[in-house]
Amino acid sequence: MRSGLFILPFLALFIAAFGATLASSFTGQALLFKGLGWGMAAGLVALWVWLDLEGFKKFFARKGAKYGASSGAVLILAVLVFIGIAVITSRPRFDKTWDISRDKTNTLSDQSLKAMETLAKKDVPLNVTAYFIDQQQEQTFRDLMSLYMAKDSKIKIEYVNPQKENARAMADKLTSGNTAIFKLGTQENRVTTFTEEKITNALVAVLKEGSKKIYFSKGHGEGQLSGQDPAGFEQMSQELKNNRYDVADVTLLDAGKVPDDAAAFVIAGPKYDFKEPEVKFLEEFVGKGGSVLVLVDAMIPTENLNKFLSNYGLSFNNDLMILLPDDPRAQLLGQNNAIIQEFDEFSPITKDFARKSNVAVLFQNTRTIAENPENSAKFKVSLIGKTAGETTVRVKNVHSAADLKGLTKERVEQGSFAVMGTATGKVGEKDARIAAFGSAQFATNQGAQTAENRDLLANTVSWLTQDEDFIAIRPKDTTKSTLTLMSGGATLNLLFICFIYPFIFLGVGSFYWLKRRQA
Repeated sequence: MRSGLFILPFLALFIAAFGATLASSFTGQALLFKGLGWGMAAGLVALWVWLDLEGFKKFFARKGAKYGASSGAVLILAVLVFIGIAVITSRPRFDKTWDISRDKTNTLSDQSLKAMETLAKKDVPLNVTAYFIDQQQEQTFRDLMSLYMAKDSKIKIEYVNPQKENARAMADKLTSGNTAIFKLGTQENRVTTFTEEKITNALVAVLKEGSKKIYFSKGHGEGQLSGQDPAGFEQMSQELKNNRYDVADVTLLDAGKVPDDAAAFVIAGPKYDFKEPEVKFLEEFVGKGGSVLVLVDAMIPTENLNKFLSNYGLSFNNDLMILLPDDPRAQLLGQNNAIIQEFDEFSPITKDFARKSNVAVLFQNTRTIAENPENSAKFKVSLIGKTAGETTVRVKNVHSAADLKGLTKERVEQGSFAVMGTATGKVGEKDARIAAFGSAQFATNQGAQTAENRDLLANTVSWLTQDEDFIAIRPKDTTKSTLTLMSGGATLNLLFICFIYPFIFLGVGSFYWLKRRQA
């Protein structure tokens, strides 16, 4: 055989591999690049055989040809076996990966995994119609969805170019050229920003059967649900809507009761105490198996609210938690802050926080919570969040800002103090649930800037509405690594490491082997 022509089969292999690599990089023309690669490879092999036809005839006419043919058959069979193994293990149910990235960018968060566990229990598949005109955003979406599909092969994704299929895009009422529509049964949700948080929120939205109504109290100086000022609750309201809750506010004195369709009632940041008739409305609501969340800052009168809470084993203390003056965070954030780092590992609200030792939640204008296990309703009480004893101190007997003047050592107490509590109990056949936090500012637009605060409120509402399947610490934004590799550079590196270098090495070796045999 002519050794000079031996470059042709290696060139054919290289072109086939090159086409496959380009197909993975340019998803819109995957079939085109694969077809061109394999077509050119087949043409080069045919050209090699045609140019060296006499050499092939002589090779197979040699005495050892039948032994060579037998070895070749074994080699081909081995290659087919490896191809078969590759095809089988490419199925999602066989995937096993190890994430060695610093921020675990290739690992789904706890919230995403719980959503996938819930999806696995469904009898119907999750259908996703992905419209894309931007290839970079499409690739980002494909990479993210591959993590989800590795957990459940029932996800069906169809990629559509809205410019080529304009009628279909209009039928789906597309408002953005890059949109993924998630459908599960009759539920539907759309994503136009492609991050794990947005995709998981879409999953939660379609997994929940129907929406639950969450009412917020008003009429006591609370921040507005739609308010975009620092004291408003617009961000938290949007977070709850993303989790498929309907959110509204209500004045109890006007309504004469907690609305019948309320899944939970939230008292968030009142500036004045509740009136006795309002307390009766709350008690009637809990008496029917309702759930209530009370968030009250320090230095706010709570006499009537404490009458309500004490029936179930919780109450607010008249004190204030502050950072020590020599703490660097006090210089940066101000003293009127409390750092909560001790979380109950058994509470559904905080167990994911407890598992992550580096998680801390910052509360402003915070008071402590007292418990009474021997409460009249016989509710089970748990203190689920406590301050860090080495950084935060308690100032006792604080009813107003005037009480902070002329502090004495007797009024300052150091230690770990509870600022978050829950109470649960049976009311007939239903479970009633109460949660009380010694700060409301963590849930305002200012406090909601941190992901931990958003997680805490969302987890609490999920617990109150008995949606425990959706409780977890949500996806976080990742920090940038020092290595920046664009898609073009990644493809070039892949080609050199996986294809160019091995083919050159194998080709040169084969050329000299043939040359020595002919010598």
